[in-house]
Amino acid sequence: MRLLVLTLLAVCCLAAGLVEGVGSEVPEKSFCMSFTTQKLKINRIKTYIIKEGSMKAVIFITRRGLKICADPQASWVKDAIKSVDNRARKTIIQTKPTEAQQPTRTAVTLTGR
Repeated sequence: MRLLVLTLLAVCCLAAGLVEGVGSEVPEKSFCMSFTTQKLKINRIKTYIIKEGSMKAVIFITRRGLKICADPQASWVKDAIKSVDNRARKTIIQTKPTEAQQPTRTAVTLTGR
């Protein structure tokens, strides 16, 4: 009898955990309720996310981790996206390969015996 009760309790806890995980995704979909009216400084923006749906939005993530919703049709938002993308490209281009990725300059000669 105890085994049955413990099994039922374990199944209920597992089900509650799964339902909670699914429920925590809902606020992410309805994240933006309004857009900012203030222009953000480009150097404070770390990255961005473009959200599609009933309310299209660009969510800028600042260096401090704040998430700020902006109108994707605003000219300053388009300029900010371009700047962040250009900054990301420069970082990729300027990244130097590590020692493991450096080409080797050692010649190897194989001889048959």
